Amino acid sequence: MPDSDHVEVPRKAAEAMGSFVPLTVGALLSEFRLRAGWTQQHLAERSGVPVQAISALEAGRQQPSLSSLTYLADALALEATERRQLLETAAPSSPAGVAQELRPPQPSSAHPAPMQLPMDSRTFTGRTRELGELTTLAREASHGSAAGMAVISAIDGMGGVGKSALAIRAAHAMRYRFPDGQLFVDLEAHAPGRSPLTAHEALAWLLRSLGVPNGSIPPGLSERTAVFRDRLAGTRTLIVLDNAADTAQVRPLLPEAPGCLALITSRQYLAGLDDAHLLTLDVLDEAAATDLLHKTAGSNRITAQDPAVADLIRYSAGLPLAVRILGARLRHHPSLTVADLAEQLRSEPGRLDHLQDEDRNLTRVFDSSWDALTSAERQRLTLLGQVPGPDVDVYAAANLLGCDLRTAERRLDALLDHNLLLQRQAGRYRFHDLVGAYVRTRTSTTAATAEADHSASARLLDFYEATARRADRLIAHHSVTVDKTCPEPEVVPDLSDASEARAWIRAELDNLLAAVRATETPPARALALTQALGEFLQQFGPWSQAAELHSAALDTARDTGDARALAHAQWSLGRIRLANSQYQAAVEILDEAAESYRRLGQQVEEANARWNLGRALQFTNAPTDAANQYNQALTLYRLNGDINGEAHAQHELARLRYLDKDLPAAEVLEAQALAAYQQTANRLGQANALLGLGRIRQAQGAPEAAAELFEQVLAIHQSLGGRTLGEANALISIGRIRQATGKPAVAAELYEQALACYRAIGGRQGEANALYDLGRAQQDLGDKVAASDLFTQAKALFQELKDPHGTAQVLNSTGSLLAEIARPQGALACYRRALELARCSGSHDEEARAQNGISTVLAALSEAQRGHKPGDGLMVRHPA
Repeated sequence: MPDSDHVEVPRKAAEAMGSFVPLTVGALLSEFRLRAGWTQQHLAERSGVPVQAISALEAGRQQPSLSSLTYLADALALEATERRQLLETAAPSSPAGVAQELRPPQPSSAHPAPMQLPMDSRTFTGRTRELGELTTLAREASHGSAAGMAVISAIDGMGGVGKSALAIRAAHAMRYRFPDGQLFVDLEAHAPGRSPLTAHEALAWLLRSLGVPNGSIPPGLSERTAVFRDRLAGTRTLIVLDNAADTAQVRPLLPEAPGCLALITSRQYLAGLDDAHLLTLDVLDEAAATDLLHKTAGSNRITAQDPAVADLIRYSAGLPLAVRILGARLRHHPSLTVADLAEQLRSEPGRLDHLQDEDRNLTRVFDSSWDALTSAERQRLTLLGQVPGPDVDVYAAANLLGCDLRTAERRLDALLDHNLLLQRQAGRYRFHDLVGAYVRTRTSTTAATAEADHSASARLLDFYEATARRADRLIAHHSVTVDKTCPEPEVVPDLSDASEARAWIRAELDNLLAAVRATETPPARALALTQALGEFLQQFGPWSQAAELHSAALDTARDTGDARALAHAQWSLGRIRLANSQYQAAVEILDEAAESYRRLGQQVEEANARWNLGRALQFTNAPTDAANQYNQALTLYRLNGDINGEAHAQHELARLRYLDKDLPAAEVLEAQALAAYQQTANRLGQANALLGLGRIRQAQGAPEAAAELFEQVLAIHQSLGGRTLGEANALISIGRIRQATGKPAVAAELYEQALACYRAIGGRQGEANALYDLGRAQQDLGDKVAASDLFTQAKALFQELKDPHGTAQVLNSTGSLLAEIARPQGALACYRRALELARCSGSHDEEARAQNGISTVLAALSEAQRGHKPGDGLMVRHPA
């Protein structure tokens, strides 16, 4: 199968045909296929015509049959005119009535048509969308642009992204439409050791290519441009201007009259070409990059399932030049394994050293882009290399660069125009991974510039810390004393409410975490940033990440002797341990936090720790101790006038009353908590209180009233954005009501949503509950296999969490399932084990379920024995 989508016509053959490359059915078919964005394989699958036949047709090696062309036209959904053009082009002679526009383009002058296109790459990969856009432009060229002029397309992108390869591939595919010639000139904007061609020099080359004798070429630029455009007037000529420096260089080289097409490639975004079709080329996606690696490495060089291939693609970051270099290294060094090459690239500081071969060097490519910058632009690029995370917004850049917001925007856009920054999301700028690695090698060489870099980095961290603290105060569920450790930055986003605060942290989270973990970040700064992120990670997770962060903060606080930071790290880590169902560990560290805050005299923070300690004790089956901690917290909150804190304690005391079946007392406390949360506009607290009231209504036998409250809870959490524990709990609660009222299918859908939430934030206790509830719904729906599988997963997770109550629940349900499928002995074993666990954990409801199950199974077995029936064939009917 040919690698190119065009038909090669030798120069002598072209001259024999009067310098005219005839319109062939293969060329037309190739154009229509590229416009659709399909490979030959895609077209074969959709048309039923073998891919070998399509390849032979496009290469001109096979005469087409009418039936095959009909199938191909149908698959491509060609319009009537295009279908007729394809069929008539394939005929030995065209019918007399063929419209003039369907006939092959004819050369407009007698002199030989220049055919200067470089050889197409046999390994060209991907870019079907871009090729389709360029092919459409070629069809439109005869009509001209919207202004009635020649059609122009400017392809821009970073060095090594494959701009020239795309332009050459597209030029070959469309060249039959331009019988008066295909001109190509390398403008050498980034040629090592050479200055870019001037427009004056390029015009001399172009005029000679069009048959103008040296002696007749005018000396002045404007005169040369006039002669060039006069020669192109009335022709259909393709001009490829490769490696352009800027708009000023290419503007004199552009044709004016319709019929011509100019393709320009540049690392600069050529926004000054007002009437041009601008196409910015991005890196290859993973599939295309992998395909290119296989092609360049050679046949059978890489095994299909080699896991190191993914590492190579990741380290090359999808940059085609980098992928080609890696493929060439594998092709020319048979002893070099993919894993060995990936290992060489693993470390960023030396990665670029390995991305070179005999004639290509990625560092030199980036050097040429660097050399095209002004000294001020280079300094800004170096400063941006200090951003700790993957991207930067305009506010952070303004602080880093020490300028106002509008100036920062202009400076970022200038680097964007050079394609040294990427903007894949509005308002956020980032390096391509390899450009970032390159920029970080351009370190400051003088004490003055090093000091400037240090000051810029400090300004950036000041911005991150101050803004994160402000965001944390807006979303915090607790009152916490915060020591101010950094100056207030001059350029900051306007965070007016909790929603904007959450959105800012969510957008900057990767940068903030990277700043915490960076080895050059001072310990005090890392502790401050960790503290500012605590509430967000508590609410939105993932909790595993939060646990890692707070554990590191705990170690740092101990090493530095910072008592305040130590207390806060203990409290934050304890909360995460509690969320992760590590209850005993949570009890221990929260007890330490409460004592640390007591010694510091921070009563509100001590109350927070005792409130969380009570929750951990409650989960370790110590309700009396839990109530004691809640009451101590309540006293401290009231002493300090903390209304939110009072509500927290009341809400948890209400939960204890609810579990003791004292529903009236529980309702009073929960109503008090809700009123306090409403007074302070604490929406998260309101959601928690409404959830508690919903459970009370459900226990009082009012399921629809409970469901209405749970829906309010769900709406609040969903308005907060991101998956949260509260959202998952609300989904579970609504699902249980729907299942209890005979709607297991609706319940199952809600349980699945909750399961996804719990998994997203790392809530393993919730995940176990959701698996169990989903199993019950599947059991009600009659899918016993699915139910059994879900119960097995839930039991394993409950056992891992050392939760006897949860395990007893699953065993009781598994027992009922086994009884339903006529396995009473297995059911009996489950019930008996559930009874043991329920008694140990004080789970009275599960104890009653197990006893009822045992009685029912034994009664059925006794009846079966009296009737001389085998026990394991007995289906047990459980009472409703």
